[in-house]
Amino acid sequence: MVDEFEIVEGDKDNYRMVPLAPIKRLEDRMEGLERAGSIPQLQSLVNQIIELIKTNQKIINEVIRANLDLRSELAKLPLKIDQLIDEMRDLIGLIEHAGKEELHGPTSETMKPILEQFAAMTEQNKAILDALDNLNKKVKSGTPVSKLMASYPSIKLRRGVNQ
Repeated sequence: MVDEFEIVEGDKDNYRMVPLAPIKRLEDRMEGLERAGSIPQLQSLVNQIIELIKTNQKIINEVIRANLDLRSELAKLPLKIDQLIDEMRDLIGLIEHAGKEELHGPTSETMKPILEQFAAMTEQNKAILDALDNLNKKVKSGTPVSKLMASYPSIKLRRGVNQ
């Protein structure tokens, strides 16, 4: 194989010889890359895939964070239900005690509508207390949240600001 050289004129008196084979190889490689034309397209596809992976990871992180928050809130629920049940029992006791103490004062005829309303409220409170006690037992036993929400469609879970 005979190497080709090109004589390049530098200054007036200086000459140097540059081999043409490496330059021709570079030219051939450049032409091949220009013909392929897919390098920028591949890079764009790789960038889109990377962005998709990053977005998916952000979504996964948000779901994990929401799941942990929900578990934390559900862990607080049995204690709050117990407190509510105790307060409801205290209220019912106060109402019953106040009804028995009502010996003097207005006549029973004037107080009859109020006493009937108190009796109705007492029954409602007992029913609510039973429902809350039932819900508390289900939460403590590990009943899935979806099943609980289906049993009590009017209950809305929300995160409180002052907890």
